[in-house]
Amino acid sequence: MIRAILVDDEHIVRKGLIHILPWQKHGMEVAADFEGGEKALAWMEHEQVDLLVTDLSMPGMSGFELMRIVKERFPHTETAILTCHQDFQYVQDALRLGAIDYIVKTELDDEKLDRLFGRIAERLLADREERSSRTQPPAPASAQSSVTLLLALKGDCKVQELYAQPGLNDKPLVALQGNAWFTEELAFQPEGEAQAGLSNRWAVFCMHQVGVKDRSRLKSVLDTYIKRHSFYVMATTESAAAVHDSMQDVLLWETKPVREDWMKGWRSFDWLFQDEAFHTFLEQIADQRPDPNKLCGIIHQTVWAWRSMLRWSERDELLQELGGLQTWAQWQNFLQRLRRSLRAILEQSGIDKDITTRMIQSIEWSLLHLDEGITQEEAAAEVHLSRGYFSDCFKRTTGATYNDFMRMLRMDQAKRLLLHSSQAIQEIAAKCGFADESYFRKLFRQETGRSPRAYREEEAAFDAFMHWPPVGK
Repeated sequence: MIRAILVDDEHIVRKGLIHILPWQKHGMEVAADFEGGEKALAWMEHEQVDLLVTDLSMPGMSGFELMRIVKERFPHTETAILTCHQDFQYVQDALRLGAIDYIVKTELDDEKLDRLFGRIAERLLADREERSSRTQPPAPASAQSSVTLLLALKGDCKVQELYAQPGLNDKPLVALQGNAWFTEELAFQPEGEAQAGLSNRWAVFCMHQVGVKDRSRLKSVLDTYIKRHSFYVMATTESAAAVHDSMQDVLLWETKPVREDWMKGWRSFDWLFQDEAFHTFLEQIADQRPDPNKLCGIIHQTVWAWRSMLRWSERDELLQELGGLQTWAQWQNFLQRLRRSLRAILEQSGIDKDITTRMIQSIEWSLLHLDEGITQEEAAAEVHLSRGYFSDCFKRTTGATYNDFMRMLRMDQAKRLLLHSSQAIQEIAAKCGFADESYFRKLFRQETGRSPRAYREEEAAFDAFMHWPPVGK
């Protein structure tokens, strides 16, 4: 049984948490509860405690101070924090101090609590098993504080390249999903010839504050890091200089609820003309770290739809850049150039910025409803404009009538799906609003001079976006 104590200055909160939280289900018992850190420390001098659950904001000794003292006096006692705070930095400070998880007192959802207590119990039992199996004095605290993660960027990368590097040639490399490897207890920083040899081929990440001792759990966290977080922390794939990151921060990211505010911000298109809205959108991405392929796929789909804006002369040049974008830093730079270019041409239409934004919104709405046989009247109603006024503004914005634009949009989206997906031609035709597959094939041949199948087989993946991770997806 895992022995826990609960520290919170509010008596009613302590009693409520003792009854509400799933202690027994996960092999825990609350051995005692206290209103302050001083009494908890005095009790711990004579009793074994596996888990301290403490509030952070308390009169007298704060939860932070209590954590520091417990870490020094009782190194085998783990800590989970109680908080009403949703502030990311506030919780992050506690995790950096050594907390293994956190409980938000205002979010006592049964399913979330069950997962949370499962993680805590798994961590505590793994620690107990490791201590009991030791036959020699404990290793220094820094022994397992770092892990080096190596991610292949090219399809022909071989692990032998890594073993050829000084500093790695005598280290055991453990395989992860795809062509990625890691080695424990090492912060590898390629320099000189090593960096030159790995540049453009391998990305190197030095993960600090690891704290994950179970091998299978560590591999799972590193796989997640590769698929999600590496995309956001790398500035470029051209240099093999080590990127340093905190495992504690990664574990914190993974406990945050999934949010998609960024998608609403993107599809509002307020960011085209409003600098503050653009910065807010970028901050939402940085804060929420959505799945890289979902993020880039949505941006790519929208930007591809703008190929039909005849007045935008730079569209093809910018779209060709999409094929070289890999990291979020590169995507940000692209979005800034895209925004400047598109805004410049939109401002020449002589239409109010609010109305112009509505025209862009109508394109996105039309894109998302291609398979529904939508009409100009419906598109106008969606952005709260009369059909006549919408028709005039749309042509001045895009250089084409709505109906002509939709014909181009349907065909362009069909080309995109043929090149960038494995969907059947019949399915692509339906998704692009062609109820009759034969009619779609006829129009496609008239447009391209080839059948959809031939187009898919012969055409290079023009301005496709690169999926992440680059290898082994």
